[in-house]
Parts: sequence; structure tokens; C-alpha cells
Amino acid sequence: MTDMAIAARGIDTRFGSFLANSDVTIEVPVGERRVLIGPNGAGKTTLFNVLAGQLRPSKGSVEMLGREVTRKPAYQRARMGLARTFQINNLFDELTVRQNIEITLASEARSRRVFWRDLGSLPGIRARTNALLTEWEFSDLADWPVRELAYGQQRVMEIVLAMSKQPRVLLLDEPTAGLAPADAIRLTNLLAALPRDITIIMIEHDMEVAFALADRVTVLHQGSVLAEDVPGRVAVNQEVLQVYLGDMSDA
Repeated sequence: MTDMAIAARGIDTRFGSFLANSDVTIEVPVGERRVLIGPNGAGKTTLFNVLAGQLRPSKGSVEMLGREVTRKPAYQRARMGLARTFQINNLFDELTVRQNIEITLASEARSRRVFWRDLGSLPGIRARTNALLTEWEFSDLADWPVRELAYGQQRVMEIVLAMSKQPRVLLLDEPTAGLAPADAIRLTNLLAALPRDITIIMIEHDMEVAFALADRVTVLHQGSVLAEDVPGRVAVNQEVLQVYLGDMSDA
């Protein structure tokens, strides 16, 4: 069994003459919580798209759980155990919380093409849905349309749908963006409680959240890796302070 959940080496991602990622190498051991930070335009989301399979790098290689996946599209990586959330939610707003979960589970089931059946009647889906509703404290909201949930609850729902796929690697793109402080703390606690057999790689702008969750932090700047270390050392790295957190010398 491999000890690396994700190993991306020498990644260049080019859009015409613009180099969004330049010689990026990032290796994330199984079970680690890795947070990517960096200023706007640093190449974080582009790298995420490469890791998830939405983009193919111009140069370099990507391995997932010991298997070469550089040329594999997103849906194949999903079948291998990768799940991802996005900055903008992909929920079905007009459907209920329960229906959103059932649709996600049905999309993974072999019987997903039997479109005339009640989703809850498919083998195991009703029980798995109820388990997720209980685990993530959505039982009382199961029959609410998603559009009626608070924004913080919708962000948690995105993670519930990702977790419904029982991923081994979870990519989270700014999960606390736009959340009130109390909701951000709740979501941070939920993520911290996930089992360690799930590897988490997360883009995060909230430094309090990033440093609370991360085992290691990777800092991107102008498309390249500027620093990579444990949170405490990144927080006092002078290059990081100057290009991302701001020069603190005059504070």
C-alpha cells in the first residue's frame, strides 16, 4: 500500500503564454491534512484542477494512491476515491436535503440508469442516506429544500455529498468562504473530526482555520511553491509574511 495519497511532481500548467503553475511538486501522505494558501492568482485553484483531473498539466506527473493518473479524467479519479468541493456550491437548490443525498448515492450505484424507480428504494440508499443525515446532524432538515438552508448549512451539505462517496482523498476549495465566524468554527470542528484514513487537501484563505486544521501548509506564490512546513513555522516565515500575510515588521 502506498504511503502517498497524492504525489504531483514538476507540474507546469500553461494557458497560452501564461504559466499558472511552474514546476510545482506537492506530496501528501495518506491521512494528512494539507492546506494550500497564497495570494489571489498564486495558482491554487489551477493546481486543484490538475489534482482533481479537471485540467491536464502541460508538464509533470500526478499519482493518486500509488497509481499514475496524469491523463485520467475527473470521473475516473472519483471512482478511485477522490471527491471534491468547489468555491460555488453544486447543490440542487429546489430539491430537499434528502433528495440531494439520494441522487449523489444513486449516481455511484450500478442501478443509476433505472431512472423510473424511487431513489430511496435502491438497495442500501435509504439506510446510507439516513446514516449521513444523522452523522452530519441534518435529520431534522431532511425534507427541507436546500434553498431554504442557511448559507453555512449549504456549505456543510457540499461536504456531506462529497463524503457520501466514501472518498479516500477529499479536496476542499475554500470551504469556509463567506461563512460567519460561528459557522466557520463549526465546519472546522466537523472537518477535524473526520477519520484519518481520509486525506484532506484544502485551499483556505482564513489563516485561523488553515493553521488549526493543517498538519502541513504549502504556500504558493506566482504559480510556484514558496514554502512548505508545519503551520507554526510557516506563520513566522519572513518570505511568507512579505508576499502573503503582509510585512509585519512595522506592525
